[in-house]
Amino acid sequence: MDRPKPVSNLSSALAAININQPQAQQQQQQQPEQNSTYLGGGPSAHEQYDNGTIDRIAAYRQNPPTEGISLFSHRSAPNGFKVAVVLSELGLKFKTFYLDFKKSEQRSPYYVSINPNARIPAILDHDNNDHAVWESGAILIYLCQKAGPDCSLWSEDYTEQSIITSWLFFQASGHAPMIGQALHFRYFHPEMIPSAIERYAGEVRRIYSVVEMTLAEKREQLIMEMDDESFALGTSALSESKYFEEPVWLVGSRMTIADLSFVTWNHVVDRIGISLKDEFPEVYKWTRFMMERPAVIRALSGLESN
Repeated sequence: MDRPKPVSNLSSALAAININQPQAQQQQQQQPEQNSTYLGGGPSAHEQYDNGTIDRIAAYRQNPPTEGISLFSHRSAPNGFKVAVVLSELGLKFKTFYLDFKKSEQRSPYYVSINPNARIPAILDHDNNDHAVWESGAILIYLCQKAGPDCSLWSEDYTEQSIITSWLFFQASGHAPMIGQALHFRYFHPEMIPSAIERYAGEVRRIYSVVEMTLAEKREQLIMEMDDESFALGTSALSESKYFEEPVWLVGSRMTIADLSFVTWNHVVDRIGISLKDEFPEVYKWTRFMMERPAVIRALSGLESN
C-alpha cells in the first residue's frame, strides 16, 4: 500500500503505518516524540514513577501556568486536534501538552484527576481556577461559552443550540468511533479480519451519507433562494449555479462547532479507503472550506496561540 506524504502533525503518525508490518513494529512507529514544550515546574517539582521515570504531569500540576488554557492531547489524535482547531478559531490563548502513551502518561494519577476516563483530550482553564473539562464535545461547548455571547461558532438561540449539540453528539458517538474502529482493524489488530474492516468502513460511509444529504439539501435551498428561477423550475442543473461552490453549513448559514467537530476526522478518513471527493462531494467541499481556513491550518500544524 502506498503511503501518502504527511501533510500535518495529525496525519503523520497514521501515514507512517504500513499495513503489512508486524503489530509491534507498527506500535513503535506510532509513539509520539518526546514533548519539547515543558509547561512548568523545576527539578524539585518532579515526581517519579516506580520505574524511576519522571511524572511530567505531576511536575506540571505543581507549577501550572497562570493564564490561558492547557490542552492535553496526543500527536496523532484527531479529537485532540479538534479542540486545538476551535481554540485557534476563537483566538484563545493555549498551550498543548502532548501525552506520551508509551510511558502511560494518560494513567498518571495527576492526569486522572483532570480526566477520570484517562483519555484525551482534556483541558485546564487557568483563567477559571484551573477548571478541568474532558470529552471533546463538552470542551467545544465550554470554549464557546467562555468566548461569550458573540461567539460566532455557537448560538444564543436555544433552538439552534439544540441542533448544534445534536450534530456534536452524532459526531462524537458515531462518526469518530466508527473511523477509529476502522483504523484499528485495518492497521493495529493482530490479525486481519476483512469482515470487521468492511463492517466499520461501511458504517462510516452510512454516517457520511447522513451528512452528505444534509449539506446537499442546504445547497439546493441556497440555490433556490439566491439564483434565478430556472433552477426552481428545473430547467437548469444545480451544478450550473454560481452558488454551487459556495460554502454551506450544518446549522444556519455560518460555520459552527457542529462543522468543526468533523474536520480532523475527515482529514484522516482516506486512511480507511474512503475518498470524500469521489464518494461524498458535498462533504468534500465542506471539508475543503474548513481546511483552507488559517486557524485550522495553524492548529493542524501544531501551532498554538501567540
